[in-house]
Amino acid sequence: MLPYLIGILGGYVVGSIPSAYIVVRLRSGIDIRSAGSGNVGSFNVYTVTRSAGTAIVVGVMDGLKGLAVVLGATLIWGTFWPIVVALFGAVLGHIFPLWLNFRGGRGLATACGGLFGVDLSYTAIWCVVWVAMKLSGLRILPSNIAAIAATPALLWILPARWVEQLAVIPASSQEYRIFGTILSLLLMLGHLNVFFGKGGPQDEPQGVRQ
Repeated sequence: MLPYLIGILGGYVVGSIPSAYIVVRLRSGIDIRSAGSGNVGSFNVYTVTRSAGTAIVVGVMDGLKGLAVVLGATLIWGTFWPIVVALFGAVLGHIFPLWLNFRGGRGLATACGGLFGVDLSYTAIWCVVWVAMKLSGLRILPSNIAAIAATPALLWILPARWVEQLAVIPASSQEYRIFGTILSLLLMLGHLNVFFGKGGPQDEPQGVRQ
């Protein structure tokens, strides 16, 4: 039990580092929570600053949070569940950072960074679904949500060997399917506030929909 507690708390602390808030504040003096969609993530950084470079820097920093947590947990414990629980903590920290009154980002970049050290099947399926949804004419946010919802369902349907072949950390296909389901639930938490808060219509700036 102790590894899980340490992992989720340690992951939360690292994940809660508000990269977008810090970078935009230092470069532009803007509180990212009060601009654009109010989301503390790389896409809103682009919406607010119109700087692709700044948005990429923030996205990479957010991804490195997840990867750092996974690599650290791998060095300490080296087994599947303590590692992925630490990643869950990092995603929660990014979505609900204590330092910003629990107003953070949606968790995708942090999850993606961590997945490079855990499992590539979730990432591969998510990207395929997202591209399909985007090409069908959906905006970015609905495409995100569709991919988040579809990925665990597809993980349960696909043959076990396909899931296991893209695994970075040894675990059964069943464990990876459970992991993918939990991760999608956490990522959905990071997106639901768009429909109940400030973000929806401002989430995608003009010229990005195409």
